[in-house]
Amino acid sequence: MRYRSLHGTDLKLSELGFGTWTVTTGWWGIYSDAEAQRIMRSAIARGINYIDTADAYGNGRGETVLAPILRDHKDLIVGTKFGYDFYNNPERPRGQRELPQDMSPKFIRFALEKSLERLGTDHVAIYQPHNPRIDVLMQDEHWETLEALKKEGKILAYGPSLGPAIGWRDEGIYANAERLAPLTQMIYNALEQDPGREFILAAEKAQRGETYAGLDDAKKSETNKRTCEPTAHFDSTFRAWKTPALAKGGPQFLIRVTHSSGMLEGKYTIDTKFDETDHRSHRPRAWLVEGLQKVERLEVLRRKRGVSLSQLALMWLYAHPSIISALPNIYDEQQIDDFAAASEVLPLDDAEMEEIHQHYLRNFDITPYVEEAATARA
Repeated sequence: MRYRSLHGTDLKLSELGFGTWTVTTGWWGIYSDAEAQRIMRSAIARGINYIDTADAYGNGRGETVLAPILRDHKDLIVGTKFGYDFYNNPERPRGQRELPQDMSPKFIRFALEKSLERLGTDHVAIYQPHNPRIDVLMQDEHWETLEALKKEGKILAYGPSLGPAIGWRDEGIYANAERLAPLTQMIYNALEQDPGREFILAAEKAQRGETYAGLDDAKKSETNKRTCEPTAHFDSTFRAWKTPALAKGGPQFLIRVTHSSGMLEGKYTIDTKFDETDHRSHRPRAWLVEGLQKVERLEVLRRKRGVSLSQLALMWLYAHPSIISALPNIYDEQQIDDFAAASEVLPLDDAEMEEIHQHYLRNFDITPYVEEAATARA
């Protein structure tokens, strides 16, 4: 397992991290505490030392299930999140609708103390607002509160975790271009590169002391939260894996949905169906039909490198110096072994990254899925 330095600290995070959401929220199946802890211990045995959780996962369960493991592994690096007020709203809405949020300075401190109690520790390495809107990120007191907690030694780094769905373009651009957020957690993978690559561009420019042209538009927050296309200000010559300024310091990124909700694990077929309780059931049909075509375009490179598709997806991420840890959806030990092996081979080189980049620009030369036509054939 390779490790990457968390800027501003002496910590080194494993390239592959473990997100507790898969084993504590019920969206990927039901796990007992013992089952969840067994899988996490298997991850630790494979060299994973970064665990990502949130207070809202299972209304605190994502943290309490981790406490016994932290007692046995005091060197583990933990990140958690805040902002959803499940204390006053314990019943989660149906589907993927969100709980009410509170990101006031008072609630931030309250939530952190509760998280530390559940984790059984006196600090966390990374503390992230959980899916904040831009009006929160534009408040000075938000950043001042987090910086104060850092000075108090209760957190070591901070920055937004953006979602829940792919998009959140304004928030990502603003957090990096204006605030140089130490960390941003975002959805980013070889098939879904936007708007993530624009966040990296905004961070690279900010680290160089340059103002990103898309910042003013981001402050207006007029785009839909699920807008993924680059803004008109995006530099088409930019390559997100070439960021010399970020390689030396400044903003870093945590990546989730690393495998496009399993598409880049190579296990789906055109007949794959998801239960309505499965988070993947919220993906449109086009995502499955077109995604299978995109995966086919990566087959030549996969065979050339002699790796699994899931490993190729991680090797693509590891070519980015600004990415400190990838957080795939892990729900069994077999995945851990497969994913961990990607950190035992070299990341994709510049030519291989450019090859995938060109595929992406051409939308992988797929035949677009048309819902109306499919309905008519049915």
